Amino acid sequence: MSDDPADEFGEYAHEEILQALVRSLLTSADLDQLCDDADLPQLTHDDDTPVTVTSARVYRDAGVMTLDRGVWLELSDGSVFGLTVTIARRPRHEVTLRRR
Repeated sequence: MSDDPADEFGEYAHEEILQALVRSLLTSADLDQLCDDADLPQLTHDDDTPVTVTSARVYRDAGVMTLDRGVWLELSDGSVFGLTVTIARRPRHEVTLRRR
């Protein structure tokens, strides 16, 4: 891993950082705990066990030749969801990347 965040994220830093953030947020705790924290109902299987995120992987485009980024979520109930980070407008001024 490079010491310079600009080297790591390159030209599409906004998209790649948001993509990594979504993946991290959705895998930082069990799905039922995340739902509790957001005051949302929990997804459960027929036997009342919570549905879990079994896989969360990032992708570079939405499969339609765009520069959009996103995250594919696979859940333990067999469902698969794609969350896309769509570019609507780029920043008007230069943005600096830094680590805390």
